[in-house]
Amino acid sequence: MKWVFWGSLALAVSLSLLAWATRPSEHFEGVAQLVWATDDNPARQEQIELFKAWHLQHYGEKIDIRTDPSIYMSEDKIVVQALAGVGPDLFDYFGHTTLESYVKAGIIVDVTDVARARGFTPEQVWEGVRPSFVYGGREYGFPDNTCNYALIYKKDFFDKAGLRYPSGDMTWDDFMKIAGKLSGKLPNGQRQFAIMNIDTKSMMYSNGAQLFTPHGTRCILDSPQAIQALQFAYDLSHTYHYLPTAGDLASQASAGGWGGGTANSFTTPFYAMRMGGRYEFIAWQRDTEALMARGKPAPYHLGVSPMPRFKIPYGGVGSRCTGINRNSKNIKYALRFLEFLSSEAFNREVNRGFDALASVKQYCDGPTGIADGPPPLPGLEAANDPVWKEIMAYGHEGETSPFILSAKCDQYFNDMWGLVDAGQLSPAEGLHKFTRQVNAKIQLNISRDSQLRALYTQCSAAEGKP
Repeated sequence: MKWVFWGSLALAVSLSLLAWATRPSEHFEGVAQLVWATDDNPARQEQIELFKAWHLQHYGEKIDIRTDPSIYMSEDKIVVQALAGVGPDLFDYFGHTTLESYVKAGIIVDVTDVARARGFTPEQVWEGVRPSFVYGGREYGFPDNTCNYALIYKKDFFDKAGLRYPSGDMTWDDFMKIAGKLSGKLPNGQRQFAIMNIDTKSMMYSNGAQLFTPHGTRCILDSPQAIQALQFAYDLSHTYHYLPTAGDLASQASAGGWGGGTANSFTTPFYAMRMGGRYEFIAWQRDTEALMARGKPAPYHLGVSPMPRFKIPYGGVGSRCTGINRNSKNIKYALRFLEFLSSEAFNREVNRGFDALASVKQYCDGPTGIADGPPPLPGLEAANDPVWKEIMAYGHEGETSPFILSAKCDQYFNDMWGLVDAGQLSPAEGLHKFTRQVNAKIQLNISRDSQLRALYTQCSAAEGKP
């Protein structure tokens, strides 16, 4: 098995390097060209043109940049190519979990000093997403946009049920009072659900739960607050049928593609509300444009509100950031691209195009809400609602510990929730199992690393543990 593993890894590396070496390219005489591993969102092309104009204006030089979506968010491929001395100059990543992996792999450039000199620093950015590009007090890259999640609802569903639209002070108890009127069997025998999806971790945090002790020495997610919130989440789908199970979603999901998946599924008659991001309005705007061009009425009538809460408002947030390949031959120009990401031109364009939310706080305003430029099409005005900005006041990335990789915690949690959702464990049993797994992994990690063990001793003392 060992030789099979290493042989498979060698083959994967070889194919990755071959694909990179044989990629189609263009020659730009006397003009630097950057390669940016990002997604195929249509907004990227307009952002590229903005960067070319910005670079010429600020540095007096022409520049070219092209995207490579083939390895977007492919952590393994980016690490392999970067360590081999090839790969893109710039690569996107999402959240502190992936940043942690890239820092430990040694493939991402520490830009702290240049960022201070040129003014693209963490202080410009929403506090809740700073962990996405700051690790160990050092800055790695800069955010392209900020992603938070709100309650997106269909106004016509509420109008038909004679219900008031959701507001910022909605609790989960308030939600339960209206959910029954938005759920039930449809005439065709299929089921309508009050809400399409939730974030169980955010619900637990909103109920006062914590993932780790203050210095991360121990997982404490099997608290009464967390168990209560997870039991509530389980009951939403399995007891009350206000939320679809994984099986319900699989049977009703529409075909995917860029801007598809659950965002498209929400447009079916099965769901009154969903937890969603502002970026989903890109696809809905596109649909609306196509229908109105054919003389059809606007298909959506959406509103937006903060997600319901338990004791405190809490919103999970994250950021799509761009880092620089340590072995790039164009680091000078790649640093300029990060500087561009902090510019007014770029951030205004992010908000105008619904590409989530601009990361630089000062540019999240405009005459129609959070954006300048023409307002959204009819029915999509919620895309510019100031609530997207208001949520950032209490938005945070998930808790982390220096003694266990965040990716490993996510894996344990997702596996646990799968067992709970399938009815194989109760919410309390699941959280006890998860907590034991995390703490066992922490102990294993510190037993293998003397430096980590020394840090653990210091942190334990700070927490008052022997």
